[in-house]
Amino acid sequence: MNYSCFKLFICVALLSINFFSSSCGGGEGDNKGGNDPVTTKQYLSLSSQSIKDNEEIDAFSVTSLSLSYNKMISLSNGANITVNGTSVEPSISASSVAIPLSLEAGKSYIVKIPEGSFVGKLENNYVSPAFSLSFTTKKIESTDNSQITKSLSNPDATKQAQNVYEFLLQQYGTKILSASMANVNWNFAEAELVKNATGKYPAIATMDYIHMFTVTSHNPFQGWRVNYDDVAEVEQWWNNNGLIAASWHWNMPNKEGAEKEQNYTCTPGDGSQKNGNWTTTCKPSNIMKEGTWEKKIADEDLKVMASLLKKLQDKNIPVIFRPLHEASGNTYGQWAGGGAWFWWGIEGAEAYKKLWIYIYDYFHNAGINNLIWVWTSQNNGDTDWYPGDAYVDIIGQDIYSKGADDNAKDFAKLQKTYPNKMVTLSECGGVGKISDQWSKGARWSWFMPWYKYNATSLDDHDHADTSWWKDAMGNQNVITRDQMPSLK
Repeated sequence: MNYSCFKLFICVALLSINFFSSSCGGGEGDNKGGNDPVTTKQYLSLSSQSIKDNEEIDAFSVTSLSLSYNKMISLSNGANITVNGTSVEPSISASSVAIPLSLEAGKSYIVKIPEGSFVGKLENNYVSPAFSLSFTTKKIESTDNSQITKSLSNPDATKQAQNVYEFLLQQYGTKILSASMANVNWNFAEAELVKNATGKYPAIATMDYIHMFTVTSHNPFQGWRVNYDDVAEVEQWWNNNGLIAASWHWNMPNKEGAEKEQNYTCTPGDGSQKNGNWTTTCKPSNIMKEGTWEKKIADEDLKVMASLLKKLQDKNIPVIFRPLHEASGNTYGQWAGGGAWFWWGIEGAEAYKKLWIYIYDYFHNAGINNLIWVWTSQNNGDTDWYPGDAYVDIIGQDIYSKGADDNAKDFAKLQKTYPNKMVTLSECGGVGKISDQWSKGARWSWFMPWYKYNATSLDDHDHADTSWWKDAMGNQNVITRDQMPSLK
C-alpha cells in the first residue's frame, strides 16, 4: 500500500469510529435518547444506636433497639432481621428504625441486620451496610431481705400474726405463695375451683367484708346478708395450715339520713361520678370530725368490724388485711377518664392517709392485734398516698391485662420505691403466667387472681383460667396449702 492509500484508509477509519461513538451516545452532550448511566451503590451511615456492642443492659427497661441513619429510609423487600436467629418486624419512622426486643434477665443476644435491609427512601442507590450487635442482660439479683422490716408495724401484734409475717419474709425472693379470692364475700368457692382443676388448694384464701352491714344500714340488703360471725370454715382452713386474708369494700350511705335507702356503694363518686344509683357524697375527712354523719356511720361500722375481727383473734387466727385499696384510682389519668374509684379516695391523698391512720388506730385501741396491714399502690406515681411505714406492713399492687414483661417492671419499680417492705400481687387478672413472671424477676410475696361471679370451673374464667392456674400450681417456686407449715 502506498502512502496516499494508507492516508485515505486512516481517515476513513477515524470517521467510522467517530460516527459509531456518536450514534451510541458515547460522546459529549445531554444524553437524550440514550441509556441511563451506571450508578454506584452507596452505603447509608449509622448515626446512632441505643445499645452498644457488648453492653450489659436491664432486661426490664428495654423493649427495642433504636438505630438512626443519615437519610430517610424504607424497609427492603425480603429483609430478614433477626434477634437470636428469630425474625422480627422492625418499625420505621423517617431515618430511624426500632427493632423489637423481648428480653429475659441473664441472657446473651445477637441482632443481625443483613446488608441492604434498608434503602434510602428518596435515593434508592443508598443501602444499609450489614450490621451485627451482641449484648447481654443483667442477671436477677437475689432479693435483698436485709432492708425489709423484720417485725410488724403493730408492736402488740399477736404471736400468730408475727409468725405469718416472719414466714412470708423467709420465703420472699425464693418462693411465692398462691392465693384465691372468695366469690364476692365469705366463702372458699374459688379455692375449691383451683383444687378441682389442679389437685391443690392455694396457700391463702381471701375473704371480703363487703357485705358487713350495721344495724342502721343492713335493712335494704337482707338478700346480701352474710353471716360473718360464722368462722368455722375459716378456722378449719387455718387448722389445715392455710392462711386467711381479707379485703373490705367499705359501703357508705348515699348521703346524710339515707341509711335506709338502697344507695350504698363500694364504687362511689363525688356526687357527680355516677354508676347507676350507686354513688355517695361521703367525705372521708368528715370521719375524723365530731358531730358529722360520716363519723357516726364510720364508727358504727368500725365497731362491728372490730367485733368480727376479734372473733378470729380469739381463735388465734391472724388476718392479712387489705382495706381502703386502690385509693388513687385513676387520679393520674392512666386510663380513660379520671378520679377516684372508691369514696375513700375522692378527697385526695392527705384525707386518705388520715383515714387509713384513723382506722389503724381504731382497731389497735380496740385490742385488734391479729392484722397484717397491706396497702395497695396503683404504681402510677401515688407515693403521696402512702400512709407511712408505721402503719403498713406489706405493699400490694392490683394488676389487670398486662403481660409478664410489664408485671416484672411493676414489681421492680415497687420494690425500688419501698425497699424496706415486701411487695405482693394483691389482686390480678389477665396477667402473665407465674412461671414467666418469676423468670423475668417478678418475685411477689403472693399472687391473687380476682374471682368470677358464681363460676363453676376455671375453664372460661375471666381472670385466671385452668391453664394459668396449672402453670402456677405446678411451678416449683409456688407454695400451695399442702406445703405450708403450721404457724400457730
